[in-house]
Amino acid sequence: MRTLTTAALERSFVTGVGNRVRIYEADTLGATNVRDVASLAGATAVRPMRKRLLVDLSDLPLSTVDNVEGMTWGPVLPTRERTLVLVSDDNFSSSQVTQVIALAVR
Repeated sequence: MRTLTTAALERSFVTGVGNRVRIYEADTLGATNVRDVASLAGATAVRPMRKRLLVDLSDLPLSTVDNVEGMTWGPVLPTRERTLVLVSDDNFSSSQVTQVIALAVR
């Protein structure tokens, strides 16, 4: 069984629609290191990293999905799952909420 070592947070906001937050498993194994490449325009020998959707927060029973700005690994659970903790703050705005979301990741 492969264990999750890297998670990536992708988020977006559209006025009238709201926030969209997705968490992906990110795997750089086999990807091309482009650190010293000036431009990827026209590059043909570049192998991208892989990612796999773990969760779309809109699929969870949350009262709202706000602007998640922080993510960290938490402790390992007795079930051997790892906790992933997400946080958003209300930015002192009545239209936003402060959230702490804890997820169990296999």
